[in-house]
Amino acid sequence: MEKQVLVVEDSETNRVLLHDLLEKVCYCSVSVAANGKQGLEMAQADLPDLILMDLGLPLLDGMEATKILKSDAKTGAIPIIALTGFVSNEDEERMMDAGFDGFLPKPFDVRKLLDKVCLYLTARENLQL
Repeated sequence: MEKQVLVVEDSETNRVLLHDLLEKVCYCSVSVAANGKQGLEMAQADLPDLILMDLGLPLLDGMEATKILKSDAKTGAIPIIALTGFVSNEDEERMMDAGFDGFLPKPFDVRKLLDKVCLYLTARENLQL
């Protein structure tokens, strides 16, 4: 069964990059949302295997969207990776407190991005066996 990844990112350039890269390299289906409200609704409806969530989103920021998803029994187990330019120890702690399972700093290191996505998709697959 094909893995589903939801990318919630307000930068069109990053959405296109992540969509194309993940579909071609990770062989997964990628959906994209341009704001936190849309991302929250798509996650609740589609139940993806992994969510890549920008923090600075319009309508609903990534921290709040993640808190909502993690507090819902239906979506709480979906791994969510923060996409952020902020990576101080304090910011990392805030991300973990919000329920993120990991983070990737911007600009993206493509190798680290792919490694982390594959790690989470593989771990999720092993949990479902």
